[in-house]
Amino acid sequence: MSSLVYCIHLKKGCKWMDEFRKLQGHLNTCKYDAIPCTNQCAAMIPRLLMEDHLFYTCPKRRTRCKFCNREYSGDTLEGHMSSCQYEPVFCENKCGLKILRRFVTTHQLNECAKRLVACRYCQKEFVYDTLQNHTAKCPRYPVSCPNHCESSKVPREDMEVHLNDHCSSVALYCVFRDMGCKFKGSRLALELHMESSTNVHLDLMSGLVLKQQHQITSLRNVFQNLTLNTSGILLWRVNDYTQKMSEAKSRKSYEISSSPFYTSQYGYKLMATLFLNGNGAGEGSHLSVYIKILPGEYDSLLSWPFSHTVSFTLHDQSASPENAYDIVESFVPDPSWKNFQRPSKEPDSLGYGFPRFVSHETLKKLNYVKDNTLFIKVKANSSKIAEV
Repeated sequence: MSSLVYCIHLKKGCKWMDEFRKLQGHLNTCKYDAIPCTNQCAAMIPRLLMEDHLFYTCPKRRTRCKFCNREYSGDTLEGHMSSCQYEPVFCENKCGLKILRRFVTTHQLNECAKRLVACRYCQKEFVYDTLQNHTAKCPRYPVSCPNHCESSKVPREDMEVHLNDHCSSVALYCVFRDMGCKFKGSRLALELHMESSTNVHLDLMSGLVLKQQHQITSLRNVFQNLTLNTSGILLWRVNDYTQKMSEAKSRKSYEISSSPFYTSQYGYKLMATLFLNGNGAGEGSHLSVYIKILPGEYDSLLSWPFSHTVSFTLHDQSASPENAYDIVESFVPDPSWKNFQRPSKEPDSLGYGFPRFVSHETLKKLNYVKDNTLFIKVKANSSKIAEV
């Protein structure tokens, strides 16, 4: 019993050391030794921590809520604190304000800047602090007519329709304004004007149509001049050979014509014609080809009679051009023949050429007709040398 010992709470911080017989007496006063809670909560608390336990953690302690100032036992205070109606809490809408819990519902419904509210005009929902910006451009917001007509306010999105179709004060132009009508007045006046000005509007339309016809003709002439062949050479593609040959056999003197072309930019105007089933001496057995001289824009400046050498070439469409066998016929115009004189407004019904240019039997050979198409080149040359 005389042995020296340390307090059993040495590790907790007690520095006591004495004879073993004195240990129990020390423990009766050691501040690190646990004793039953004086509030009889059944907890064993070190004497050193008893005061804090009794004041803060003991479930049987008596304390007051700092918000409502009501007294509660320790075991009921925690539940009360999560529902105390006098506790300030942040708004759940994240508006940044703290409100007493008992006023939260009223705040969120009537005061919160982040609450959802419906636009009174379009009924769509918006956050309250953005509603003013929406109202400034809400399509259903009523606005006054800029013409100050007798109509009540019109929804913003309907204003254009109102001005175009319903506003009685808007000044309207006549629908024939682009045709030259100068009228401008109210909707009622416009209706009366339309009823009483039918003949005037008809005259305006007639004048416009005539003017447009002249413009179309002018543009057509310009276009033709831009696309005009002035090379003196025409490569004529004759499509649908089988169908056209069948028609030529069923119709006597069936003639097809090429597009016109010029010998030069300011030269003679020519056109080739073709009789697939022949004409004259070649009728029924040959393909006949001719050249016609058409009235041109520069005839008064040209030399007459026409004296260019004209050649016709039927192309062999062989896959190997070096093995192609083209058929060529040409002539030098006879100056005494009337069709080589300056043409009148209407050219002669038949030009000059070769009624027996190529026989039908020859056409069946080689590749003169390929993919139901044949090609004939017509060339007018100012030289007097005939091509063969």
